[in-house]
Amino acid sequence: MTVSAPSPDQAAKPAEAGPAVDAAKVTGSTFESQYFKFTYELPKNWKALNDAVRIASNHQALQEDTERPGTPIPAPKKASSRPPVGKGASVGTPPSVSPERYNLMAASPNGLDSLASPALPRINIWAHRRFPPLDKAMDHAQLLIEGKHATVLVQPMEVTYYEHTFARVEVIDPAGNYQARYITIVGDYLLGFDFLAESERELAEISNTIKTVRFQ
Repeated sequence: MTVSAPSPDQAAKPAEAGPAVDAAKVTGSTFESQYFKFTYELPKNWKALNDAVRIASNHQALQEDTERPGTPIPAPKKASSRPPVGKGASVGTPPSVSPERYNLMAASPNGLDSLASPALPRINIWAHRRFPPLDKAMDHAQLLIEGKHATVLVQPMEVTYYEHTFARVEVIDPAGNYQARYITIVGDYLLGFDFLAESERELAEISNTIKTVRFQ
Protein backbone atom coordinates (compact mmCIF):
# COMPACT_ATOMS: atom_id res chain seq x y z
CA MET A 1 0.00 0.00 0.00
CA THR A 2 1.38 3.42 -0.93
CA VAL A 3 0.20 6.53 0.92
CA SER A 4 -0.12 9.71 -1.10
CA ALA A 5 1.99 12.69 -0.08
CA PRO A 6 1.84 16.32 -1.20
CA SER A 7 3.69 17.23 -4.39
CA PRO A 8 7.43 17.85 -3.82
CA ASP A 9 6.94 21.36 -5.21
CA GLN A 10 4.73 22.26 -2.28
CA ALA A 11 7.67 22.12 0.13
CA ALA A 12 9.30 25.06 -1.65
CA LYS A 13 6.13 27.23 -1.60
CA PRO A 14 5.10 29.64 1.16
CA ALA A 15 3.85 28.13 4.41
CA GLU A 16 0.19 28.72 3.50
CA ALA A 17 0.56 26.27 0.60
CA GLY A 18 1.18 23.37 2.97
CA PRO A 19 3.55 22.10 5.68
CA ALA A 20 7.28 21.70 5.11
CA VAL A 21 8.60 18.19 4.53
CA ASP A 22 10.14 18.09 8.02
CA ALA A 23 7.21 19.73 9.81
CA ALA A 24 6.48 17.57 12.86
CA LYS A 25 5.70 17.79 16.56
CA VAL A 26 5.53 15.66 19.69
CA THR A 27 2.59 16.16 22.03
CA GLY A 28 2.93 14.09 25.17
CA SER A 29 4.13 10.76 23.77
CA THR A 30 2.50 11.20 20.35
CA PHE A 31 4.61 12.18 17.34
CA GLU A 32 2.80 13.69 14.35
CA SER A 33 4.13 14.43 10.86
CA GLN A 34 1.97 17.08 9.20
CA TYR A 35 3.49 16.56 5.75
CA PHE A 36 3.39 12.76 5.63
CA LYS A 37 0.17 12.61 7.66
CA PHE A 38 0.89 9.93 10.22
CA THR A 39 1.24 9.56 13.98
CA TYR A 40 3.51 7.35 16.08
CA GLU A 41 3.61 6.61 19.82
CA LEU A 42 7.00 6.97 21.52
CA PRO A 43 7.99 4.64 24.36
CA LYS A 44 6.77 5.93 27.72
CA ASN A 45 8.72 8.93 29.11
CA TRP A 46 11.04 9.24 26.10
CA LYS A 47 12.08 12.76 25.10
CA ALA A 48 12.41 14.08 21.54
CA LEU A 49 15.12 16.41 20.27
CA ASN A 50 14.08 20.07 20.26
CA ASP A 51 12.33 20.84 16.97
CA ALA A 52 14.26 24.08 16.37
CA VAL A 53 17.56 22.20 16.72
CA ARG A 54 16.33 19.39 14.47
CA ILE A 55 15.07 21.70 11.72
CA ALA A 56 18.24 23.81 11.82
CA SER A 57 20.28 20.62 11.38
CA ASN A 58 18.11 19.61 8.43
CA HIS A 59 18.62 22.98 6.76
CA GLN A 60 22.37 22.76 7.29
CA ALA A 61 22.50 19.24 5.82
CA LEU A 62 20.44 20.28 2.79
CA GLN A 63 22.71 23.27 2.20
CA GLU A 64 25.83 21.12 2.42
CA ASP A 65 24.33 18.53 0.06
CA THR A 66 23.40 21.26 -2.42
CA GLU A 67 26.92 22.73 -2.42
CA ARG A 68 28.65 19.35 -2.57
CA PRO A 69 29.14 17.81 -6.03
CA GLY A 70 26.78 14.92 -6.68
CA THR A 71 28.12 11.60 -5.45
CA PRO A 72 27.59 8.30 -7.29
CA ILE A 73 25.33 6.09 -5.19
CA PRO A 74 26.14 2.34 -5.30
CA ALA A 75 23.27 0.07 -6.22
CA PRO A 76 22.34 -2.79 -3.87
CA LYS A 77 23.49 -6.15 -5.18
CA LYS A 78 19.91 -7.40 -5.46
CA ALA A 79 18.47 -4.24 -6.99
CA SER A 80 16.20 -4.79 -9.98
CA SER A 81 17.67 -4.16 -13.41
CA ARG A 82 16.85 -0.80 -15.02
CA PRO A 83 17.31 0.70 -18.48
CA PRO A 84 20.11 3.24 -19.10
CA VAL A 85 19.43 6.76 -17.84
CA GLY A 86 19.99 9.30 -20.60
CA LYS A 87 22.17 9.04 -23.68
CA GLY A 88 25.48 7.31 -23.24
CA ALA A 89 24.63 5.84 -19.84
CA SER A 90 25.45 2.19 -19.32
CA VAL A 91 23.34 -0.35 -17.46
CA GLY A 92 24.45 -0.56 -13.83
CA THR A 93 26.03 2.91 -13.78
CA PRO A 94 24.67 4.73 -10.71
CA PRO A 95 23.49 8.32 -11.12
CA SER A 96 25.34 11.29 -9.62
CA VAL A 97 22.98 12.90 -7.13
CA SER A 98 22.73 15.29 -4.21
CA PRO A 99 20.40 13.53 -1.74
CA GLU A 100 17.46 15.32 -0.13
CA ARG A 101 17.32 14.08 3.44
CA TYR A 102 15.26 15.08 6.45
CA ASN A 103 15.17 14.02 10.08
CA LEU A 104 11.57 14.08 11.30
CA MET A 105 12.27 13.07 14.89
CA ALA A 106 15.08 11.85 17.14
CA ALA A 107 14.35 10.67 20.67
CA SER A 108 15.84 8.79 23.63
CA PRO A 109 14.91 8.19 27.29
CA ASN A 110 16.99 11.16 28.51
CA GLY A 111 16.67 13.40 25.48
CA LEU A 112 19.27 14.46 22.91
CA ASP A 113 21.36 17.60 22.42
CA SER A 114 21.82 17.09 18.68
CA LEU A 115 21.23 14.68 15.81
CA ALA A 116 24.87 13.62 16.15
CA SER A 117 24.40 12.44 19.74
CA PRO A 118 25.60 8.84 20.27
CA ALA A 119 23.07 8.24 23.06
CA LEU A 120 21.46 4.78 23.17
CA PRO A 121 18.80 3.59 23.05
CA ARG A 122 17.31 5.98 20.52
CA ILE A 123 14.78 6.27 17.73
CA ASN A 124 15.21 8.22 14.49
CA ILE A 125 12.42 8.90 12.00
CA TRP A 126 13.61 10.19 8.64
CA ALA A 127 12.56 10.88 5.06
CA HIS A 128 14.76 10.64 1.93
CA ARG A 129 13.63 11.63 -1.53
CA ARG A 130 13.51 8.57 -3.78
CA PHE A 131 15.95 8.21 -6.67
CA PRO A 132 17.26 5.22 -8.64
CA PRO A 133 18.78 2.87 -7.64
CA LEU A 134 17.47 3.51 -4.12
CA ASP A 135 13.84 4.24 -4.96
CA LYS A 136 12.34 1.15 -3.34
CA ALA A 137 12.08 0.34 0.34
CA MET A 138 13.66 -3.10 -0.08
CA ASP A 139 16.62 -1.59 -1.98
CA HIS A 140 17.35 0.57 1.05
CA ALA A 141 17.05 -2.36 3.45
CA GLN A 142 19.42 -4.45 1.33
CA LEU A 143 21.98 -1.64 1.25
CA LEU A 144 22.09 -1.53 5.06
CA ILE A 145 23.34 -5.11 5.31
CA GLU A 146 25.83 -4.77 2.46
CA GLY A 147 27.48 -1.45 3.19
CA LYS A 148 28.55 -1.70 6.82
CA HIS A 149 29.83 -5.27 7.22
CA ALA A 150 26.99 -5.78 9.66
CA THR A 151 25.99 -9.01 11.38
CA VAL A 152 22.48 -9.74 10.15
CA LEU A 153 19.88 -10.60 12.76
CA VAL A 154 16.84 -10.45 10.46
CA GLN A 155 17.23 -10.59 6.69
CA PRO A 156 15.38 -7.92 4.66
CA MET A 157 11.73 -8.87 4.52
CA GLU A 158 8.33 -7.27 4.07
CA VAL A 159 5.94 -6.80 6.99
CA THR A 160 2.49 -5.25 7.03
CA TYR A 161 0.87 -3.36 9.90
CA TYR A 162 -2.65 -1.97 9.55
CA GLU A 163 -2.61 -2.41 5.77
CA HIS A 164 0.70 -0.56 5.35
CA THR A 165 3.79 -2.43 4.11
CA PHE A 166 7.34 -1.87 5.35
CA ALA A 167 10.70 -3.36 4.43
CA ARG A 168 12.28 -4.60 7.67
CA VAL A 169 15.88 -5.49 8.51
CA GLU A 170 17.79 -5.97 11.78
CA VAL A 171 21.57 -5.95 12.25
CA ILE A 172 24.41 -5.63 14.71
CA ASP A 173 26.61 -2.83 13.40
CA PRO A 174 30.45 -2.83 13.48
CA ALA A 175 30.39 -0.95 16.81
CA GLY A 176 28.33 -3.74 18.41
CA ASN A 177 25.07 -1.76 18.53
CA TYR A 178 21.75 -3.35 17.64
CA GLN A 179 19.67 -1.72 14.93
CA ALA A 180 16.24 -2.34 13.42
CA ARG A 181 15.13 -0.37 10.35
CA TYR A 182 11.65 -0.17 8.86
CA ILE A 183 11.20 1.61 5.52
CA THR A 184 8.07 2.40 3.56
CA ILE A 185 7.15 4.57 0.57
CA VAL A 186 5.11 7.74 0.91
CA GLY A 187 4.74 9.54 -2.39
CA ASP A 188 8.16 10.64 -3.65
CA TYR A 189 9.90 9.77 -0.37
CA LEU A 190 11.25 6.80 1.51
CA LEU A 191 10.09 7.05 5.10
CA GLY A 192 12.31 5.30 7.63
CA PHE A 193 12.18 4.32 11.30
CA ASP A 194 15.53 3.46 12.90
CA PHE A 195 15.61 1.81 16.33
CA LEU A 196 19.04 1.56 18.00
CA ALA A 197 19.84 -0.23 21.26
CA GLU A 198 22.61 -1.88 23.25
CA SER A 199 21.04 -5.34 23.41
CA GLU A 200 18.76 -7.53 21.34
CA ARG A 201 16.13 -7.56 24.09
CA GLU A 202 16.11 -3.78 24.33
CA LEU A 203 15.89 -3.54 20.53
CA ALA A 204 12.87 -5.85 20.48
CA GLU A 205 11.10 -3.72 23.09
CA ILE A 206 11.52 -0.37 21.37
CA SER A 207 11.14 -1.58 17.78
CA ASN A 208 7.78 -3.12 18.66
CA THR A 209 6.45 0.46 18.79
CA ILE A 210 6.47 0.48 14.96
CA LYS A 211 3.03 -1.10 15.35
CA THR A 212 1.71 2.22 16.71
CA VAL A 213 2.22 4.04 13.38
CA ARG A 214 -1.09 5.27 11.97
CA PHE A 215 -1.47 6.93 8.56
CA GLN A 216 -4.41 9.20 7.94
